[in-house]
Amino acid sequence: MGQGANPNERKSCHKLQAEYADLIKYQMNRQGISLRRLVDEGIIKSSHRSGLFERIADGSVSTAEFNRINERLGIDPVRAAIAVHCFVSPESYEDPCCETSAQLAIALALQLSEEMAACDGTFEPIREALCHGIAQRTSSAIARHHTALEARRHDPALFDRSFG
Repeated sequence: MGQGANPNERKSCHKLQAEYADLIKYQMNRQGISLRRLVDEGIIKSSHRSGLFERIADGSVSTAEFNRINERLGIDPVRAAIAVHCFVSPESYEDPCCETSAQLAIALALQLSEEMAACDGTFEPIREALCHGIAQRTSSAIARHHTALEARRHDPALFDRSFG
């Protein structure tokens, strides 16, 4: 499982962009996609091949080119944001904790918007401490679910009942 970043550390925009460049480089290596291939496929301009990662890190790559790169590599923007904001390495993008966190963030945003639309009054953000408490309870529920699934996988009688 991936290691989380220091929760008290606020990363600068430059640091986040540099980590996003590392994530793109990691995904390209993992998928066996070269800069030359991105040029050949029309994803990036030939003149942008040299220094691409530095340009991503310093924010000088165009939004259109940045989006084409992410689309080509299949990088989910929510999962990528969580990987660079909350974890310590580009490899964490592949971590099941990062993937689950992204899925939960999307599901929560959609569900919360729906729930709040039915409420009266002005919705205000909740305190950070309450967010941490909710996150802790949710994480504990996910860990209990994982433990139960593992128990079922290792007990043939339970496995047949759950997955048969």
